[in-house]
Formats: sequence, structure tokens, C-alpha cells
Amino acid sequence: MNTALLLMQVAAALGAGDLHTIQYSGSGFTYVFGQSYQPGGAYPKFRLTYTRAIDFDARASREQVTRTQFEEPPRGGGNQPLYREVTGATLSTDATPWGAGTVTLTPHGFVNAALANAATVRTVRTGGRTLTVVSFTGHRGFKVEGYVNAQHLIERIDTWVQNPILGETRIETTYADYRPVAGITFPMRIVQRQGGFPTLELTVSDVRPNATVDIPAPAPAVPARAEGHRIADGVWYLTGAPEPNSQLVEMRDYAVLIESSISEARAAANIAEARRLVPGKPIRYHVNSHHHADHAGGLRAYVSAGITLVTHEMNRRLYERPGLATAGTVWVKDRYVLDDGSRRLEIHHVPNGHAANLLMSYLPRERLLMVTDVFNDFGEPRPNDPPPGLVSPYYAALGERIRALKLDVERIAPSHGRDVVPAERLRKALEGTVQSPLRGRSGSL
Repeated sequence: MNTALLLMQVAAALGAGDLHTIQYSGSGFTYVFGQSYQPGGAYPKFRLTYTRAIDFDARASREQVTRTQFEEPPRGGGNQPLYREVTGATLSTDATPWGAGTVTLTPHGFVNAALANAATVRTVRTGGRTLTVVSFTGHRGFKVEGYVNAQHLIERIDTWVQNPILGETRIETTYADYRPVAGITFPMRIVQRQGGFPTLELTVSDVRPNATVDIPAPAPAVPARAEGHRIADGVWYLTGAPEPNSQLVEMRDYAVLIESSISEARAAANIAEARRLVPGKPIRYHVNSHHHADHAGGLRAYVSAGITLVTHEMNRRLYERPGLATAGTVWVKDRYVLDDGSRRLEIHHVPNGHAANLLMSYLPRERLLMVTDVFNDFGEPRPNDPPPGLVSPYYAALGERIRALKLDVERIAPSHGRDVVPAERLRKALEGTVQSPLRGRSGSL
């Protein structure tokens, strides 16, 4: 098969030759990747309105997404439960980590990239039909494959990326319901899956070829850093960037780092800061609160440093496959205690809707609770703050667990937040009613 001829036929069918920019909008559903309720489960689902602008010549893209709550009761992360809409934008250029690859995963961007690279073709039989698969190595060495039908339209584009938790992960984007629009042919149905579960279901309602688009340069990446400040004798709160924050506990002969990181760079910064604050004592344990991407992305740095992982037993299958767990990993079911006579650190499972495997850590002598996601304190209103009279079901679950365990909590060190806060903040948040449409339950500590 003549590869160049095939690609020119695809470009002609799509109208890619004279397409320099595009803007399209639609609605549907988005799913927050890496924020499933339990390991190996589907990602939480939200209602979506969506607009994307692409500059093919500059290989730049801007996606604007507005999310509202869909699941009831809420299950998983993604900042839910959302009590009001959340709007955010994602910029992709050659300067961002995945870079212009996001443009390559669109039909018109794919054929342009295939023409510019040494593409190869093969045929496959699927669903009783023969499709032509166009393969090439794209931006930054990523392998990309596009499935072309008899009408020379691209039905699916696959690529594979390395994920710090899942290992090699396939991104599969399917395109359907192509229609002619102002000299081009464009898919009105777009579905994307990552790691075997959907992340986007979009019905396109508006397409504007060669529209004037304004795609700003992305903000420069913030260097990873960790800065510890003492919150009790032998206990530090490690703030820095990127979030979440962590905690460090000094025992008699060793140290414990609590809460993982969104990246290996932040994890390495945590380790370096811990060694600075507690010189001469090894970091023996690292407590991983749960499997979400922003809390487990840095696990490999702890494993590489020979630090024993303490995590919930639900994570065994997820962590063992990519080598994030070792023979010495401590798999927690309900409770695990570190007590060397000088200090007692209790690690407790928290049944809740955010993550089925969530662990919190408690220092009885200091009356200090270290927890993430089911209690945050940013000092400013957020979309998952319930209106007056309602209680977040995630906060309610934490309050119930504290009462059931009879923990005497004076202060809370939330991993998402600015600093340690008095437990009174949680008590006040629980002074609501049971009228929440998200089935939250009231209570008090």
C-alpha cells in the first residue's frame, strides 16, 4: 500500500490541507482520570460543557471545561461533591510535558503529523470490517496509531504513555458521526478512554474552521520544593509545591514521612527536607493515604530510596504490577501502629465515599490528626464547600470515624491546605442538617 497516497486521501477527506486553526464546542461527560473510588475502578463522572481551540501551525491547544456534579451519592475524587460548577483550562504546547501530542490525537492533527513523520501502514479486521492502521513515532518519541476506514476517515487514534502508578497506559480516542462543516469534515462524537476507562464523552454542537484563536503560553512549571515547619516536638508540616503537603514524624531511632506526592520530584524534595530536619535517623516508613494520582504519583521515589511503604491492602494489585510495592510493604486493613516507646503513631482506615482505601494518621500524645481529601482547609471558599445548613458527606464520614475510634483530636494537619488548623474547623463544618441532596449526614465531634 502506498502510504503517502493513503495519507493524502485522508487529508483530502478531512479537509486538512487548508485547515490552520479550529474551535469546537459541545457537551457531555468528563471523568477525572486517576481519581477512582477504589483501585482498578472507573473514574468519577461529571456533566460537561466543553470548548477547544487548536492552532495546528503552532501545535498548540486550549481546552476549557466546565464541570457540574453528576454522581449521587458522590464516589471518588475530582473535588466532589461539587455544589457549584467548576471551570478550568488546559494548555498544550511544545513546552508542556505531553506537549503537541494532544494536537496529534485529533484527526486533522494526526494526518498532518503522519505526513511529517515516517509513517507505516497495515490492515486489520475488526467488527467484520477492514481498517487501515497508520503508525508513526510522534512528538517526544510517543508511538501513535490511527485507524482509517474505507471513506478515508479516522475512526480511532491510540497512543501509549508512561504513568507513574499504572505503568504503560493506553489513551484511546474514537471519532464518529463525521459531518461536512465549512469545507472540512469533522466528527460530532468524540470519546476518549485512558487506562481502560472513559475520560471524555463529547457531543459536538459547534465547529468553526479557521477561527481566530488565542492560545496563551502556559505558565512555567513550578520547581518542586518542600519546606518543613515544626508543629509539635519532633513533628513537622511539609508545605511546598506542587501539592499535596506532607507530614514528618520523628521516632526514637527513625523517621516517618506521611502522605505521598503528585510527582517523584516533590517526593524527592520531601525526602531531602526530612533528612535535613532529622539528620542521622533513617526514613524507615512512608504512609501512603490512598491511590489517587495526586497522592501516589511520587511513590517510586520512596521505593527507590528503600523506604518501607505503609498503605491499604486494597492497593496491593495496583501497586505490585508497576513495582511500587516491595516485599516489605505493610498492607493495612483497619489499623496499624508504630510505637517505639518514645512516640505512638496510629494509622486508621477511614470508610468514606472519596476513596475506599483512605488512611489517616493520628498522634495521641499530640492530639494531632493527619488526613487528606475528606477534610481540607484552604482558607477561602471552594466549589465543594456545601451551602449553609448542609454537610459534605465526606466530612461527615470523617467525623463518624473519629467518634467511632474515640480519638481526642485537638488539631488537624490536612494535606490539602495551608497549615495545621484547630479541630474546631471540622466541628463547625459538621453543624449542618441532613437536607443535602448528596445524602450527607450531620454530626459533631
